[in-house]
Amino acid sequence: MSIISEKVSYLRGLAEGMKIDVNTNEGKLFTEMISVLGEIADDIDYLEDSQDELFDRVFDLEDDVYEEEDDEDYDDEDEPFSVKCPVCKEEFFVDEDDLESEEDIACPNCGQVVELEFECECGCDCDCDEE
Repeated sequence: MSIISEKVSYLRGLAEGMKIDVNTNEGKLFTEMISVLGEIADDIDYLEDSQDELFDRVFDLEDDVYEEEDDEDYDDEDEPFSVKCPVCKEEFFVDEDDLESEEDIACPNCGQVVELEFECECGCDCDCDEE
């Protein structure tokens, strides 16, 4: 029960305590006004409950969305590789497309062709090509 509903209940009790004659014009007016205020208070209570439920649903959806983003596997193939030139010691980045191309990879600072060595991806210390 909201504070508005409590105030309408107070007004209803106050009107009953004053023994307002509902047969007079003023009595009919007061009774009808208190009745309308009661309906408005009920509607406000309903809207507040609906809004609370809606907020809960939105927060649950937000949690689900962010949880799914956190759970997704990060694809490190899109991440550029950091390469350090053996001659000038300048660090530069090479993406996967550059690695797959037939062209040599040259340092953008000094032009030295850099030979890249990759470790075995199978988890062993061998030179195999297994993944």
